Amino acid sequence: MKAILLEQTGGSEQLQYADMPTPMLNKNQVLVKVAAAPVNFIDTVIREGSMPPGMMPELPFVSGVEGSGTIVDNNGTPLKKGQKVAYLGPIGASMYAQYTAVDADKLIVLDDEANLLEAGSMPVTYFTAYHMLHNVVRAQQGKIALVYASTGGVGTALIQLAKAAGVTVIALDRKDAKVAQALKLGADYAFNSTGDWLEQVMQVTAGKGVDYIFNPVAGDTIKQDLEALATLGHIVIFGFLAGVGKSNLQAEVANHFGKAPTISYSEIYATYFNNFPLVKASLERVFELLREGKLSPVYSTMPLIEAAKAHDLIQSGQILGKMLLIPASSE
Repeated sequence: MKAILLEQTGGSEQLQYADMPTPMLNKNQVLVKVAAAPVNFIDTVIREGSMPPGMMPELPFVSGVEGSGTIVDNNGTPLKKGQKVAYLGPIGASMYAQYTAVDADKLIVLDDEANLLEAGSMPVTYFTAYHMLHNVVRAQQGKIALVYASTGGVGTALIQLAKAAGVTVIALDRKDAKVAQALKLGADYAFNSTGDWLEQVMQVTAGKGVDYIFNPVAGDTIKQDLEALATLGHIVIFGFLAGVGKSNLQAEVANHFGKAPTISYSEIYATYFNNFPLVKASLERVFELLREGKLSPVYSTMPLIEAAKAHDLIQSGQILGKMLLIPASSE
């Protein structure tokens, strides 16, 4: 089979389109013919060798932690050959390939009519968004959410899932074109985060502030987040794109202690490895919402052989939603 092989860390040129053996199956694993393998930012971090201590996988390595496909060998499991499936896996799931071996109990079985590209674009971003909305803040109809990086993969999922839950959405993005796109995606309001967005947020909320904030940027944004937060509001930090910052968190919270703010941190693999039934139930609900027409994933595609170009695009911030790598057809 063909796969994208990483034999040494470095730039995108290290991603080699290579021949590899089709995976051998262990007990309770099935063989999946990959239809769509999304590119995630973590794939670029692994490629560069910049993972935190103890988290870097051994090389050679095939990237990709999610996607969709069709079962071609059920290996004696209750699953059936030909079933369409979606998958959210750990580092090492090896989705940048024509075939991958997956634990049968980790797959989400899709309807026969499911669009595999749509479904393949969703596991990481829509689980991340759904988990934060429904398992962490337990979003309620009529509340107001502020979404950073609103046109990225998780941002677009948050907008759609929040609207499906009856939550008003205020989107933040760094470019006017992305602000406009956030409105097209369904946000009720959208502001440029390089401007005076805090004043704009307070205006549209009549001075009340927002009930939920979903923040993958962190850095020193906590100060403005606490100012924008309504009483009894909830901030969820799920990334540190701007680093950890220099703010004294305790001091900043003390300045707004009368709001009784809640601050949570969300990292999907903490849940994945400690409460997978919650992950599976959340993803099944996501795909139910997709079938009901309440979600419309945003994605684009490139051939698997162009994985290096896809990495360059995602690192330059030129991807709207998700980029899917599509393996060449195989017998």
